[in-house]
Amino acid sequence: MPSAADPARTPPQLPPGLHRLTTVVRALVLLGVAVLGVVPLLFWLSPDWVRAAAPEMANLGDHPITLDGRALALGALSSLPVLGAALWMMGRLWQLFGEYRHGRVFSPTALVALRGFARALLLGVLLAPVQRTALGLALTWGNPPGQRMVVVSLQWSDYMGMLVGAVLLAITTVMAEAARQADENAGFV
Repeated sequence: MPSAADPARTPPQLPPGLHRLTTVVRALVLLGVAVLGVVPLLFWLSPDWVRAAAPEMANLGDHPITLDGRALALGALSSLPVLGAALWMMGRLWQLFGEYRHGRVFSPTALVALRGFARALLLGVLLAPVQRTALGLALTWGNPPGQRMVVVSLQWSDYMGMLVGAVLLAITTVMAEAARQADENAGFV
């Protein structure tokens, strides 16, 4: 007898609203991947854009920065780990909503994808303060001694991201246990 989490089982028909939602989310994921692939590259290749936006991103305020080739290269390198976590999140969302699109809400693949999304979110949130600190160092490294800055900042969005990631991890644990119990109970019938 097929189990409740068996992808070979005929999945239930999705309500039209949920089918549309999976289409919208997957389109947003594609857009997100395109933006993540293009915008950071354009940003770090545009010194004027970096000069206008990066000091605020690094919480440097009006502190002077030195924007030379080394600062641009180090700044770009500092953004790679967070960018990697964001791409990991996009991949897991694509996989998750592909499963949802086919009605496999509690499939092992859907649970792994949701858990992966939660982990990628947590990783990105943990890396964000490190990235902001590294960016601040990159932008002030070329300053004269005494004008280099190490700024460590935690933001409300870091806390909220951590909370959402932890909640999603808990939800995946509950969903996996529910699927396991459904499989176990199906064996008794």
